[in-house]
Amino acid sequence: MTNKTGDEKIQTNQDLSTQVKKWVEEQGYSLEMRVAKKFQESGFQVSQFEHFIDQESGSVRPVDVVVSLSKDIGNSRIVIKLYIECKYSAKDKPWVIVVTSDKFDKFSFFSRILKGEHPSSWSNIDILQGRVAAKIVQALDSNLSLDVFSIKNPGYVVAESLTNQKDHAYEAIIQISKSVEAHDTESEETYKQTTQTLDDSEITDSSSSFGLFVSIAFPIVVINGQLFESYLGNNNEVEVSEIQSGMVFVPYRRREANPHSQVVLSPVTVVTEKYLDNYVSLIKQGIESMLSQTEAISEVVDFEKSKYTKTTHGEVDF
Repeated sequence: MTNKTGDEKIQTNQDLSTQVKKWVEEQGYSLEMRVAKKFQESGFQVSQFEHFIDQESGSVRPVDVVVSLSKDIGNSRIVIKLYIECKYSAKDKPWVIVVTSDKFDKFSFFSRILKGEHPSSWSNIDILQGRVAAKIVQALDSNLSLDVFSIKNPGYVVAESLTNQKDHAYEAIIQISKSVEAHDTESEETYKQTTQTLDDSEITDSSSSFGLFVSIAFPIVVINGQLFESYLGNNNEVEVSEIQSGMVFVPYRRREANPHSQVVLSPVTVVTEKYLDNYVSLIKQGIESMLSQTEAISEVVDFEKSKYTKTTHGEVDF
């Protein structure tokens, strides 16, 4: 047996480091680091330690990056989060979103949270985040501030092109969709626990201690490769063009209590790393616009408070 010289050992270690670095890149870990840093530099709270329980398998799964902005309004706090899946895409296997010519309304970005309801029916939405989002969307609509959330070319299929192997694009979309669905479940449980506490409390019409915690989440996939959209052109020929961001609608997978409920579509944003600077700026502007609608948010808080408020004479105030 021959022992390696010092130079040979150094060369072996360098080769190994190169291989490990390549592996880290291909697993998307370095992309996660860059995405987290980008949002953090823009003033977002950032976490790379979030997990969720898969509602179908019951297993615990990680979320690559979760970023948020929040605002306190009285004793209530509203948090808006972005759940982000980061995916390495090979240079020779760009992602493709197949888009439809169907027109979606201006509230489609919020369809999952609104449960398919029009914002004007906000009090009928059966989840707190839906009621809050509906009032915010109404306010944004009246202020002409919905542009940042507009969906130009809605997609119904996303795929990793030029491969017959495992479709990482579809996998990423489903994974991040499940994470926000788990978030929705957790948010509803938090609200139920709060209301159970309120049932046992004395809240008078003059009480100023009432407060709620509201969390709203949106799913995003960031890829470090190229993104295309495909559609049928005027001559009935398939057209393909490169884009930097797109939207894919997937069915909301949670089963509703009412078996006759419509299947709600859940939009997922796909963004290239190349476009990330622009996207972070735009989505921050949009979230800050949402959080600035204090009057709309306060109206929902007052609506919730009225359910548990008693008059000073101890009678239920209807």
